[in-house]
Amino acid sequence: MKAQFYIPEHFKDFIKVIWEQKSSSSQKWQILPSGSIELIFNLGNKMDNVVGKKLGDSFNPTENFCFLSGLHTKPLYMEFADFHVMGIQMEPLAAKVFFGIPCNELQDWAIPGEYLIDNLSQIEDNLRCLPNFHERINWLNSFIATKKLDFNDFNEAVKINNILKKAVQNRKDGKPFKIEDYTGYSRMHTHRIFKEWFGLSPGKTISLHQFTSTINQMHFNTASLTNLGLQTGFYDQAHFIRNFKEFAHMTPGQYKKQMTHLPGQLNF
Repeated sequence: MKAQFYIPEHFKDFIKVIWEQKSSSSQKWQILPSGSIELIFNLGNKMDNVVGKKLGDSFNPTENFCFLSGLHTKPLYMEFADFHVMGIQMEPLAAKVFFGIPCNELQDWAIPGEYLIDNLSQIEDNLRCLPNFHERINWLNSFIATKKLDFNDFNEAVKINNILKKAVQNRKDGKPFKIEDYTGYSRMHTHRIFKEWFGLSPGKTISLHQFTSTINQMHFNTASLTNLGLQTGFYDQAHFIRNFKEFAHMTPGQYKKQMTHLPGQLNF
């Protein structure tokens, strides 16, 4: 499988990367939670099977040219004979900033692109006609630059994201904290805010962030699994394994034995 990645110029607080993956051979993939939402453009055939992501009454969102893949909290399983897909990987905050949808409405769910984007046919024509990844990236960059954001939503998103960063750092440093002290709201209202912007409760949001950080560290850090767990803020090995299994449905050791060159993507 060929994979290419590009960090976009616009909205860096909300967009992580634009990617493209292609394969001409039959494959099966297990995709672990990434802590992101993704706007997916299917430039090839639909996948033979998708388990774990529901779109309306269908369990195969790749039947659509475009769909918004929501925040998933469990592994996805995909089978395909051939594959050509582009995606814009975004922070969970982007669900509300770009599409006006509370992130908790997208948990383990997907929404067809035609419900979100008015000129979807123009996007499809351009992405299908352009000859290579570089030109498709240039076009998507121009498209993203035209997005107009609500100023109040933008500021609120930046504020709540900074609160999450502070909480994650305190967890990493082993410092006790109450998340509501950072927001200035009651515990209940803080819980509602996190569900709206990040899709999960404050505690679950921080745990997912720890999980995805550990996945990346396992690919680029030579430390032992125990030390990696401690570096990302887990209390002990048991806490690390329990959190990892909640999202990956496997232990860190099992993941390390199976991992590929792509973080969070496993053959099965």
